[in-house]
Amino acid sequence: MSLFDPNATPRIETERLVLRGWRKDDFEPFAAMMADAQTARFLSAEQRPRDRASAWRDMALFVGHWALRGYGLFAVEEKESGAFVGRVGAWRPECWVGFELGWGLARPFWGRGYAREAARAAGDWAFAQFPLERIVSLIHADNAPSQKLAQRLGMRIGASTIHAGMPHDVWEISRADWFRTSPHPAAV
Repeated sequence: MSLFDPNATPRIETERLVLRGWRKDDFEPFAAMMADAQTARFLSAEQRPRDRASAWRDMALFVGHWALRGYGLFAVEEKESGAFVGRVGAWRPECWVGFELGWGLARPFWGRGYAREAARAAGDWAFAQFPLERIVSLIHADNAPSQKLAQRLGMRIGASTIHAGMPHDVWEISRADWFRTSPHPAAV
């Protein structure tokens, strides 16, 4: 018996992707994603690959965040193949810097524009569901690809901070500026 119904998580479809609730069968591809050193570098506090137990705890944390907050990181799959692509969505653990839009994709899916497509859809959803004045993205100071994505989403550096002992920039965008940027993929 499960206390969390993954069907309670909204399902968002973009042109090429599905953002949905987490399923048990997401664990193997998620664990593989987090075991990859290049992928885990900016997605784990230790900046190193995650073992299976840590990946399981991370996935359970994502499911729990949805159950406790009513929003969280979506599992992202490629529409055409059904392949697990990564995780993207809203995030605000206790004592966090703000309502965050976060993203992380498995390396085979880098360079296809998927992160932007999924982040845009998740941000549109977050602004539609919650009375937010702004969203933020906490990005490691050395993570140039994520910084470039934040810029393409219209975000700007608002502050710098130390997170998990490492330098991060807090990228931000107001509700008004979010909807002035384009394109916004049509969600189905």
